[in-house]
Amino acid sequence: MRLGSVILFKNGYCYQSYGWNLFRPLGNLQNIINHLDKYLIDDITIIRPVREDDSKTCFLRDIKELRQVKSSTPISFGGGIRNVNQLNLLTDLPFERFVFSSILFNNNNELIDSASKLFGKQAIVGLIPFKISPDLSVFNSQINKFVSIDQLKNLEFCDEIILYDCKHEGFHSGFSKDIVERMNLDPQNCIFSGGVVNLVNSIKKSSVLPKALCIENAVLHREFSKSNYYEKL
Repeated sequence: MRLGSVILFKNGYCYQSYGWNLFRPLGNLQNIINHLDKYLIDDITIIRPVREDDSKTCFLRDIKELRQVKSSTPISFGGGIRNVNQLNLLTDLPFERFVFSSILFNNNNELIDSASKLFGKQAIVGLIPFKISPDLSVFNSQINKFVSIDQLKNLEFCDEIILYDCKHEGFHSGFSKDIVERMNLDPQNCIFSGGVVNLVNSIKKSSVLPKALCIENAVLHREFSKSNYYEKL
């Protein structure tokens, strides 16, 4: 099982999000990546947390900075990639995989088809922000709204799927593991994010074993030992 970290990045700054409505500034992107490189995290996912308010200027500014990123850790990137023109701007980024969320709600497959041809299916990762309270809903960033799970499409194009627990993001515990059963997903194709830090302690006993865990809260906010985590996996 891999141990990864999600970085939220927009307008030149990195953030930690709590419960889908509070943001804690973390600082410069390269400094955060250097910090994660030091701890030998298996992979880093950079997400632009854009909702319906994204702009072309903001997108181009962030892409310019992302081109300068240097890391010894494999990096995935996503957030605000909504048309083929934007997709073509990513071909020279120093990243291995690309993350898509809002296009998982589209009837038009042109963008995800183009992404698969450009980067290969193994490079396509789906991001599903969700909440269970108690009904399950998923977030469509293009309309800035939680919607029914029935509106999700195109999951078959994704090599892996990040299940992002909005209610518990930024916290050490609370990840809703029953999301896998509710969505009828293979956990070995899934990455759990949001409230998963303490999940490491019990993961061996769990019947739901994901492909990876994103444990940014442990990595960015306190001393971290990757070997200690792997002893529990």
